[in-house]
Amino acid sequence: MIAYLINLKRANERLVSAKETFDKVGIIFNLEVALDGKDLSLPHKDYSELKYNLIHGKKTNLGELGCYFSHLNVLEKFLNTEENWALVCEDDIEFNENINEIISRAINSGMHFDLLRLSGGSDRNKEKGIPIKLQKIYKDFYLSLNFGFKSGTGCYLVNRYAAKNILKKLKKMSLPIDHAIDRDWLLSIRSLSISPAPVYLKEELHEENSYIQARSEFKYSFFRRYWVVIPYRLVNEFTRLIYKLFLLIKIKIES
Repeated sequence: MIAYLINLKRANERLVSAKETFDKVGIIFNLEVALDGKDLSLPHKDYSELKYNLIHGKKTNLGELGCYFSHLNVLEKFLNTEENWALVCEDDIEFNENINEIISRAINSGMHFDLLRLSGGSDRNKEKGIPIKLQKIYKDFYLSLNFGFKSGTGCYLVNRYAAKNILKKLKKMSLPIDHAIDRDWLLSIRSLSISPAPVYLKEELHEENSYIQARSEFKYSFFRRYWVVIPYRLVNEFTRLIYKLFLLIKIKIES
């Protein structure tokens, strides 16, 4: 397994914090200097602005473009290695002290997955994504299948097959990266998660101090936003439910 840390060049205090986090658990990382939204401009050849505006209901946030393409850059670099798995991390996370054992047990669990979502939010008592527990892998941690949208890409484990599919099918941005990779039925990959999340977001770095600044001022007005967003999300979540039900049945048969 190879690990990557995505960090903006101007966010040195976050890099210092992340180094301490990785050192605590003994994970050696490769630093990926993130694309800075301040250095990007529109139009962008790999960004569908109209589609983003319509189905996400927000104005363009160049910080989100930088984040999106930084993740794709990491996946490209991963595929140029001989490693089978990559641990992709953002710079505002905190690991559970048993993260290495959790990852090892998940990989060797016998349960197939291509993408493993490891991070939760800054509130450690609130699980994202409506996880259904499938298999206990270590202490109180379970491999789980999410039946709801799981926001955030703070930390995830990805194999070569998933990386190839993500790069092929998500080359052109029309949603933020967490929304885009959460639709595994479109990516032809199997995505699971660990619950409770063994990676958390540092509250002091995540909320008010985010460099992406994905705040409410980017949202369109209610009437402009929801005539497309609500129908899209209803279809998306219905598709997710049907897909996950069939996948759950398949997993039960496999096990």
